[in-house]
Amino acid sequence: MSLRRRARRHLLHREPGWQLLAFMVWSRRNARRAVRSAQMRARPRGLVEPYLGDLSGVQLDFPQVDAPLVSVVIPVFNQWALTRDCLASLVLHAPLDRIEVIVADDASTDETPSQLDGIANLVVVRNPSNLGFTRTANRGAAAARGEFVLFLNNDTRVMPGWLEGLLAAMRDEAIGAVGSRLLFPSGLLQEAGGLIWSDASGWNIGRDRLPHHTQYSFRRDVDYCSGASLMVRTALWRELGGFDERFAPAYYEDTDLCFALRARGHRVVCAPASSVIHFEGGTHGTESRRAAAGAHTKQNQYRNQGVFAEKWATELQRRLPPPSRDLLLSELRGSLRAPGPRVLVCDALIPTPDRDSGSQRMDWILRLLTGLASHVTLYPMYGADAGAYSTALEDAGVEVINDPTTTFRRFARRRAGFYDLVILSRMDTGGRLGVIQRRFPKAKVVFDTVDLHFLREQREAATTGGATRSESNRSWRTERRLIAACDVTAAVTEVEADMIRETLPDTRVVVLPNVHDVGKREAPGFAARHGLLFIGSFRHAPNADAVRFFIDEVLPRVRERIDAELVVVGDAPPPDLRARAGGAVRFAGYVPEVVPLFDSARVFVSPLRFGAGMKGKNGQAMGLGLPMVTTTIGAEGMDLVDGEHAMIRDDAAGFAEAVVRLYGDEVLWGRLAVNAQNAVAARWSPAAMRDRLRCLLDTTR
Repeated sequence: MSLRRRARRHLLHREPGWQLLAFMVWSRRNARRAVRSAQMRARPRGLVEPYLGDLSGVQLDFPQVDAPLVSVVIPVFNQWALTRDCLASLVLHAPLDRIEVIVADDASTDETPSQLDGIANLVVVRNPSNLGFTRTANRGAAAARGEFVLFLNNDTRVMPGWLEGLLAAMRDEAIGAVGSRLLFPSGLLQEAGGLIWSDASGWNIGRDRLPHHTQYSFRRDVDYCSGASLMVRTALWRELGGFDERFAPAYYEDTDLCFALRARGHRVVCAPASSVIHFEGGTHGTESRRAAAGAHTKQNQYRNQGVFAEKWATELQRRLPPPSRDLLLSELRGSLRAPGPRVLVCDALIPTPDRDSGSQRMDWILRLLTGLASHVTLYPMYGADAGAYSTALEDAGVEVINDPTTTFRRFARRRAGFYDLVILSRMDTGGRLGVIQRRFPKAKVVFDTVDLHFLREQREAATTGGATRSESNRSWRTERRLIAACDVTAAVTEVEADMIRETLPDTRVVVLPNVHDVGKREAPGFAARHGLLFIGSFRHAPNADAVRFFIDEVLPRVRERIDAELVVVGDAPPPDLRARAGGAVRFAGYVPEVVPLFDSARVFVSPLRFGAGMKGKNGQAMGLGLPMVTTTIGAEGMDLVDGEHAMIRDDAAGFAEAVVRLYGDEVLWGRLAVNAQNAVAARWSPAAMRDRLRCLLDTTR
């Protein structure tokens, strides 16, 4: 023990004043965390409680659906009360116009057969004798008419969004099967997918843990998902011949199906956006199991584990052995089914791609990384859960760490040695570099500049006096230190990459620009458009200055010649700008869907007088086919040719002249629109960024 720690311990034990001070410090640091932790522990029950009530009064009738998208197959044997509640939850929480419900009755001897006969438009498949779960499920699925067949246990209750969450995952054609997040009636997690260890034993990921833990909240590739709620593409199901009946009467048939799908190149994922309450063990599927449930259940499990182990012996050799400790990390390592390195991205906040350009770029990077890496984690240094923004990334397969009860040091200690590549995005995250290099010593570390802060501040000082030379120098010292300490530096343009190379010639620099998806869309033509458009967050100083300059010095010159309104989109405009609203200027504030505004405007204006990096607003306008007038600063690093991709002017008179000309010249307007979209498709498309990221990840191999 160090001398300092011994002295501290001595003071704490011997001096009451020091004990009180220590307690006060501890309380201040931990009280809020303890409250948050207690709140999180109290949430699980509240998650499921609204769906645990009495459903006996729900009318069990289904509409006639001629062309169902999904065939829900429910194998049952007796236990009518459970089946009734399962069907009632479908009536309440499923889109009934998109599904058919098939109940496969395994020769029930209670009131189940007579009750099923009274339900309108319910498809009932009856076994002549008791066949067990596996064969009963196969018989039910044989009657399916939907594009997807969805197996659902009768001891479940579906929750709102259950089906939508599964269908959202199935939009990825590489996915062959997707399972729901299963919850205990207590609200604790029963399963977020499953793992199979090398001895063919299984593990439910996250069992008995908090369901909103970040490690279990993102869409992930898994070894299997439980047949309690499992969706499979019907064509694949039939191609495979359904559940392998070697596993009859039950157990391991769902696991075997998932392994067979993956062997054919299809992914198997768990989608936490789909939640189901599962009363585990609420029903037994055969007479023999009902007669001797405990012993016979174990007997079937052990027997079928051996059958499975023999069938998949070669594949199991690549699996991890059952863990003896550190189960959380073992769950992460064991569920890595995609090839590629494990990537940790540290950014200041969770990206809000509809609000600022930097977030839009990071959102694309994270989504593209999920297709290249085996695991992608986002750690926002200065922000917790961002609601729908967090959920959107989790649904894309990104693990978003938004746990308010932990710290980055604790997180890094728990994940020590796990990551192969760490991306530090923005200068502000550089303070964690020491922890990263200590906890992930074998990982390559990339400093993502986003833009060179010092350059933006330097230009701001020269233009408006808003930043000082000392602030700019301080930022450059910080950026140079990070560049020198990291393995790779990512710049957003070749211009800034060259600046870094000139200053630090031994640095490895890559360019990761903004991403814009042109896509195929029909947009209004020249004659159907009117007015001018600007977009940008006013939390970014260059945007406020640009709008101020345009309204005060450019717009009056434009208005002398054409009647055009300026629409300004962006949140948090400062009071002096809001005071300029009225007449030909309209501040629209934050707009969640901006494409209609781009499609209605005739000219995009981007009169930036200072800044750095690549200007996302300009790329967005180009990608959407809206011709633009910008400045030399606005076009920096984009290789734009004046008069071919955009009109580029710096002084107020020249800028106004370019706006007026572009506003009235349909031929020029059309040429710029086409050339700009072609440039975006060639330089800044998702495919181009995917190639750049693939090259970056290759450095970790």
